[in-house]
Amino acid sequence: MFETEGSETGQPQEDAGGAVDGVRLETLGEALVLRVAGALDLALAPKLRHLVDRARRLAPSVLVIDLTEVRFLASAGMAELVRAQRSTAPMAVRVVATGRITLRPLELTRLTDELVIVPTLSAALDPA
Repeated sequence: MFETEGSETGQPQEDAGGAVDGVRLETLGEALVLRVAGALDLALAPKLRHLVDRARRLAPSVLVIDLTEVRFLASAGMAELVRAQRSTAPMAVRVVATGRITLRPLELTRLTDELVIVPTLSAALDPA
């Protein structure tokens, strides 16, 4: 499964520098992976919510939210990560986040206490 959520026209949004903002839903084995790119802010957060809801209906054993390509993490995006964690039980939700752009805001807001944070996609997919 592959789906891109972008602007109202269904096309990914591009910023002035040519970077594409969007969320892609992919199947990797038994897991679903939401790959987020660009600024996870008020504009992109509803698209993440929509695909988390779709993933919940598909009921995989693991949902991975990959923030590797995120270049800005706003409070609206963090709220959607918490919503995903709380609304998808008993499905395991893992968030791939590293560095100052994604991991640091999650640490400062103590969301690392609530979310399962992993450093890489392969670690998120590891069944152990």
